[in-house]
Amino acid sequence: MDLNNHENVHIRVGSMDLTVLSDGVFPVCKDFFFAETPEEMIVHIRSEFQAPINFLFIDTGEKKILVDGGFGEEYLPKSGQLLKQLKSERISPEDIHTVIITHGHLDHIGGLAYEGHPVFPNALHIIREEEWNYWMEQKETKECSKLAALKDHISLVSSDIEIHPGIFLQHTPGHTDGHLVVSIKSEGSHLLIASDILNDPSTINHPTSYIRAEVDPEKGMLTRKSFMKQAYNQSALVFACHYPFPGLGYIEKENKGWKWSPVQD
Repeated sequence: MDLNNHENVHIRVGSMDLTVLSDGVFPVCKDFFFAETPEEMIVHIRSEFQAPINFLFIDTGEKKILVDGGFGEEYLPKSGQLLKQLKSERISPEDIHTVIITHGHLDHIGGLAYEGHPVFPNALHIIREEEWNYWMEQKETKECSKLAALKDHISLVSSDIEIHPGIFLQHTPGHTDGHLVVSIKSEGSHLLIASDILNDPSTINHPTSYIRAEVDPEKGMLTRKSFMKQAYNQSALVFACHYPFPGLGYIEKENKGWKWSPVQD
């Protein structure tokens, strides 16, 4: 996969400017990415493949907000592209006011710290309290090391909250204890950032399918079902970070199930 194939995608949600940024891809096996998934549903997917990883930058006009920070440049040769993508938009790390951490897995937080220092030094990093506490107990993990480097820049939240006019954080446990969905509402438009609730469009009608790193698949299944209904009932545009770039689309009804209708880049 040529990472240069993906130019940043720009959309508007009401008065807010959003940019979809590719952090690249990372190697996974099908058994990991599609746990508890019928083979006939994913027969077209190779046993080992490169999973996409995409993130959103939000410019409210007053604040520059980044949702998650990617792998970081030091881990995998085909990921860690987020800083380069921001630079192509003439955005420096010092420009970011807020980083929303949807959860603490390395592909979402590896790029937030480097050599023990925050990559976005002026940003307030917002994370769910349960998520922070969990990773602080995992002392030997890279995730703990990365997050600990942000300790003086962290804001813990323990309830659903509006962090900026029109930007809401919604607790959606299952994938991790403190997993967050970000809801963006402005001037009648609505976007939901699913983060790792969803793994691939192929499994949209099989909510028991999950990424094997999920800590509570039963709770994750309930969260997926609830999220689908919310996205459909609210006619919200959905951003799913591991869906094929740019990961934007709508959840629609089809017969007795759901259908993913992508918005093409």
